[in-house]
Amino acid sequence: MMIKIGNKTLICSRKREHQDYLWDNINMLRLEIIEDVLSYNRTNKIPVKDLKRKATLIKKYSKRLKLIST
Repeated sequence: MMIKIGNKTLICSRKREHQDYLWDNINMLRLEIIEDVLSYNRTNKIPVKDLKRKATLIKKYSKRLKLIST
C-alpha cells in the first residue's frame, strides 16, 4: 500500500504491520505473566484467572501469526 503525503510516498504493508503488532502483544503478555508470578512472592496470592486469560491470548495471537506468516 502506498501513501502520499505532500511530495513524499510511503510504502506500507498491512501484513507486516499486523505481524509487528501481534509480536508486540505476545511479548507484552509474556512480561505481564512474569511480573504476576514474581509478585506472588510478595503477596502469596497468584492470580490464576489472569494467568489463564493471558495464556489463551498468547495462544490466539500465536495462531494468527502462523496463519499470516504462511
